[in-house]
Amino acid sequence: MSAGRPPGVDPDDLVTVGRYLDPVAAQFDRSRLEADGLACHLQGEGIVSLLPTGTLFPILLQVRADDAARAAEILAEVPAADPADAGEEPEP
Repeated sequence: MSAGRPPGVDPDDLVTVGRYLDPVAAQFDRSRLEADGLACHLQGEGIVSLLPTGTLFPILLQVRADDAARAAEILAEVPAADPADAGEEPEP
């Protein structure tokens, strides 16, 4: 079993919902899915650190086949802007 793979999941039951060349973007989207309660796995994130040629080995964000539709919905949503990034004061 691969590290980070959802427990009790056969690799054949995983569906790729995202492909990334940027490991930070992959981790960000993984966090978004996990925050919504979806178990997910990043395949290939370790190889990017060994071989910085991400175009040859993209990182794959994978979820259970049953969660693929919900994952696609979450990833399609535009994350709310952080007021701190725009120099605005957060609302109380």
